Amino acid sequence: MINRALFVLNRNKAAVFKAAKTCAALCRERGIEPRFLEEDREAVTLHMPDEAGSAFLPAPSAGDADVIFVFGGDGTVLRALDSYVDCDIPMLGINLGRLGFLLETQADELPQALDQLCRGEYEIERRMMLQVSARCAGREINAFATNEVSISRGLSQRMIALNAYVGSTLVDHYIADGVVLASPTGSTAYSLSAGGPIVSPDVHCFVLNPICPHSLQSRPIVLSCREQVTLRIDMKEMREGIRLSVDGQEMGEMLNQEEAVIRRSPHDGLLIRFPKERNFFSLLKDKLSQWSL
Repeated sequence: MINRALFVLNRNKAAVFKAAKTCAALCRERGIEPRFLEEDREAVTLHMPDEAGSAFLPAPSAGDADVIFVFGGDGTVLRALDSYVDCDIPMLGINLGRLGFLLETQADELPQALDQLCRGEYEIERRMMLQVSARCAGREINAFATNEVSISRGLSQRMIALNAYVGSTLVDHYIADGVVLASPTGSTAYSLSAGGPIVSPDVHCFVLNPICPHSLQSRPIVLSCREQVTLRIDMKEMREGIRLSVDGQEMGEMLNQEEAVIRRSPHDGLLIRFPKERNFFSLLKDKLSQWSL
């Protein structure tokens, strides 16, 4: 039963507060309590004064909500998954942008979507996530990733050198612009731009993909998600500017012999899906056509 819904808002989207206001009213009509993040309090109070007395949470934890409504585009859902996947709360992506892989419903479909939620007419799609532990200039980094973990040369024009290990076995010594370790969901993101394969989201694996490698023998590799992958900086002459990024968000600058260790996350991303015809490859075709414009 859905009793409490946490609203995650992309405040940069012009239509977000209109959609959230409508959704909050529809929720209350159905006995669902809207909740918001503390970071959105000022904007919610300004644009949705009727919600000023609602509950505002510093961050969600298991039990704080039965569902998370994410208002925005694929990027907003991506950030919500990375931030809150360990809460194990299902998310519903409400599209305020262009066609997306992770979004499920449009703002004008909210009445029907909420009715289906209340009737239990939905399924939970599980998306495999990554978990990364790394050191950046001696600082410990721990994060979840929906799409990928990457190490790159940053703003420098020079290639970097790093080793990739599967378990304790050296797979390759890359001299390249960088390396991407992608999930199936991320196979259609940065890894695809770097020449990697497209992987259906229900195939549980990693894609290890060098970015513009110096050697033509360095090719993308599909790995079992049961493996642990380690990416270690191995420069003969170290320089500044080597960057660790998680889903496009820069985490810090790495020093020589520092490493990132990536595993399958113990938590899957939980996405609410309604009964309707859905085909990943039809959506992929539409998305690729959109990207080509």
